[in-house]
Amino acid sequence: MAAPDGSGVSSVPMKGMDVPPSYDAIHPPMPATMPLQSHSFPASSPQTAIVPYMAQIPGVPPGLEYLTQIDQVVVNEKFSSAQRWGRNYELVNTLGQRIFTGKQEVVCCGPPYNFHIADNNNKEVMQLLVPCQCTCSPNLEIHCPPGNIIGYSVWNWSTFVTSLSIQNATKQTVLVVVGPGFQTNLFGDVNFEVKSNDETHTVGMIRRESGHFSVQFPLDLDVNIKAVLIGSCFFLDQAIYQERERMMRARTSSD
Repeated sequence: MAAPDGSGVSSVPMKGMDVPPSYDAIHPPMPATMPLQSHSFPASSPQTAIVPYMAQIPGVPPGLEYLTQIDQVVVNEKFSSAQRWGRNYELVNTLGQRIFTGKQEVVCCGPPYNFHIADNNNKEVMQLLVPCQCTCSPNLEIHCPPGNIIGYSVWNWSTFVTSLSIQNATKQTVLVVVGPGFQTNLFGDVNFEVKSNDETHTVGMIRRESGHFSVQFPLDLDVNIKAVLIGSCFFLDQAIYQERERMMRARTSSD
């Protein structure tokens, strides 16, 4: 959506994604080797400062207001547990200020993936859900607030690359995430490029470095799609985690 002044950068996030967002915030197209704005990942700690409160913005899901002001989120894993709340995270900005907290819910016979994201008042603002195991393609639903789907992250299976389609609430593909496949060094530091729907432009990046994730996107991208990209970050992290666990079990059983 172009701005009224003709700049091409929209200051008001689009409520829907009937047309692709403007990418003028990254101009010219960002090369795959473009460094992150922060060269070191902020450390996670109980004393982490929090982002300032923002009033609700019309057309923006409650709790996502701060995402309208940023183009990068860093994800730090805090700890893992075998209990109901398995893996816990902090989501911070490039200054190390906490935006959200996230935790994975693990329940016997429950959804195969159920992840909750809360604001700094511990109010749940997003839910990432793979609702059932009856499909070979565990596509992720992004709810905001819980019960209201704002988009999807859909696996495109391939042996040689990891590919996700980033879809809006009407299942229109808006962006594509492309990275190395599980046959390559996916368990080390790795980049996943966020590309335009036709894959001709790189408009962002999901980067895994030293066990941390960072997701970078156009500043003027629709806030719902920013949320879907953040959800995709956790989706990728879970896939890598599960594959690593599978390989470790296979190695142990063969010894």
